Amino acid sequence: MVPVTASPIFATPTVVATETCAPVAGSERAVLEVIAKPVEPTLSNQLRTAVAHALRDYVGQGLGRVIGAGIYCALATPNEAGLRIAAGVSGAMMAGQLARRLAAAHIGTDTVCQQAGVAFCTVLGAAAGGAISALGSNQLIVGIGTCTLLSASASLLKRSAETPEARERAEGMQLSAATFGVLSGTLVGSIDPTWQVDTQLLPARNLGLVAEATVIEVCKSSFERIGPSVDRHALNFEGRIVVALAGMVPYVVATVVFNGYLAGRLQPAYDSTQLRDLVGPALLGALANAIRGASNALAACLVRRAKRFTAATGADCLRPHAGIRCPKPRQVSDKACVRYFLSACRNAMYARLRDAGFSVVDANMISQAVYACFAQCRDLIADLMHGSGWTEPQLRAPANSQSTRAHSPSDSSASGASVGSESTSIIV
Repeated sequence: MVPVTASPIFATPTVVATETCAPVAGSERAVLEVIAKPVEPTLSNQLRTAVAHALRDYVGQGLGRVIGAGIYCALATPNEAGLRIAAGVSGAMMAGQLARRLAAAHIGTDTVCQQAGVAFCTVLGAAAGGAISALGSNQLIVGIGTCTLLSASASLLKRSAETPEARERAEGMQLSAATFGVLSGTLVGSIDPTWQVDTQLLPARNLGLVAEATVIEVCKSSFERIGPSVDRHALNFEGRIVVALAGMVPYVVATVVFNGYLAGRLQPAYDSTQLRDLVGPALLGALANAIRGASNALAACLVRRAKRFTAATGADCLRPHAGIRCPKPRQVSDKACVRYFLSACRNAMYARLRDAGFSVVDANMISQAVYACFAQCRDLIADLMHGSGWTEPQLRAPANSQSTRAHSPSDSSASGASVGSESTSIIV
């Protein structure tokens, strides 16, 4: 029974709740109702959400690019040896964390053998990241890129496998992807044995990239709920891949046009180290990421509207405004590592093209086009670092197994149980 006491001031009975929570004030209740109210998936709301994504991405990109360009200009000094060491250490740390998180999520850390495998992958990733950041070794970039494409293709075949035999063949192809990656890197090394680019500006550019990647990811994590937004995790991993592929062409075209051609035309005919020459191209190039954010948001809305690739949580795809939030350290760290490594590979490719005699515009367009194809999958790589992946494929039982089980001698009750179990065991 709820006790009732008399208030000595107003002389009216006051109910004291002993087991219930305190009531929410009117203004607080209104705020909670606004936050909890889902966004209707109308065309106007979807367009408004896409515009919000574009604005948020442009602000974060513009700020990060200007800060990174400032650090690059400040560090562009004749002290090349010290800059190469610093760039190598930072690249090794970022790439090593990327490799460690990927390996730990998909190899595991339960046994000593698994821990040894994770440690081996971490060392390889750190060595590759340090060499690419400090020396601009394009042989490693070609090897890693080939291995990544082959592994993704093998994973797709494994996902679409309909029989255990087809799945085993896909797993064999997945295991051989690393071998083909090493062979492709070796082939490039035999054609171009130069493991270090001639330009002295690459280490300073990559050191500025550390700050650029960190600032961008801090802004993305902090601003992602300002205005309406799309929840990628309302889709399963396959749905996020469909969204990435749907937004690939707009992002690649925008990157080549804004980051490659127009930004290159705004720069001098040489690699400038003056901030005034780089601010304009940096802000112009940020438009490509704004287009990427808008196109990915629209693609996610369309996929979710088709009621396909829905995640098990059943969450709404469109989220209402929730204000600025404190950035998540682990999310920022993981995504900054992915962004840094891909951008460092782009910088090394650009430097190698410049050494080969390409102009600023041509080298920009080629390196940005290759970079955009992988950068569109940045969020997918971050999902893999957190343990996401393909859902288990549904394998069909072999036909001879079904016929054998259907004609096996048994009594009537056992036969009925056998038929029932067969109908459920056809799908593994």
